[in-house]
Amino acid sequence: MLLVTGATGQLGRRIVDQLIARHGSAAGIAASVRDPVRAADLDQRGVEVRHGDFDQPATLAGAFAGVEKLILVSTDGPGDLRIRQHRNAINAARAAGVRHILYTSFIDVAADSPAAFAAVHRTTEAELAASGVQFTVLRNPLYADFLPMNVAAAFASGVFELPAGSGRASFVSRAELAEATAAAALAPALARSVYELTGQATHDYHEVAAAVARTSGQPIRYQPVSTDAYAQTLVAQGLPPWFAGALAGMYAAVAAGRFDRISNDFALLVGHPPRPLACLAQELFRNN
Repeated sequence: MLLVTGATGQLGRRIVDQLIARHGSAAGIAASVRDPVRAADLDQRGVEVRHGDFDQPATLAGAFAGVEKLILVSTDGPGDLRIRQHRNAINAARAAGVRHILYTSFIDVAADSPAAFAAVHRTTEAELAASGVQFTVLRNPLYADFLPMNVAAAFASGVFELPAGSGRASFVSRAELAEATAAAALAPALARSVYELTGQATHDYHEVAAAVARTSGQPIRYQPVSTDAYAQTLVAQGLPPWFAGALAGMYAAVAAGRFDRISNDFALLVGHPPRPLACLAQELFRNN
């Protein structure tokens, strides 16, 4: 039995879709969700839907029973909450006899990173390594899916602001990351325990602005701002302060060069590279 946690989330649901597509059916595929009602469509497709709540560890024994391979999709929320949730899942998986955990991590796990997300994933990776369970870490880069939110203001004002400086990063869509995750989960054997699922090239946000402008036909540009100014803007827009700070810190990590790295790991797993920025821009902005 292969089980995906967070299967009603944006990444988790896509992973389930890819598993079914690659496997040819939903046989042997299960989904752990907090609210099974939201997974009714998965049940109708033949996925075994189980109730599992990382904040209620007692529910995880049943959710993980009989599971050989577990795709642990990282959760959302403040850092200390996420660490606790991931720990609960790892402990429950070990107790249930899960043989292999695949974890959706983050490209930046450095101890001195300005990104709060880095500490969450660094801690979880360390706890996986200490668990005694075979594990595979899949480090995701920046989601291409976030680009429309990043540049939305530019379609009205001509300018979008981020605290990313001149830092470079690669961008991969959730759909493609789900494809790589499913490929890793279904592989008969994996060569190593850590894969970095970057794009083919890195870009700064001036290059992102140019790609969006070419696709949309609207002149837009990128303006770097301070992390404090960006966080304050997000709070003013209604984001919780912890989330605003976490996003600002992530882009500060981009500015510091933490995301300026390229790997061929995606192609090793999937058989082809992820789409380049120009193709992603066509998909995301052709109707703007």
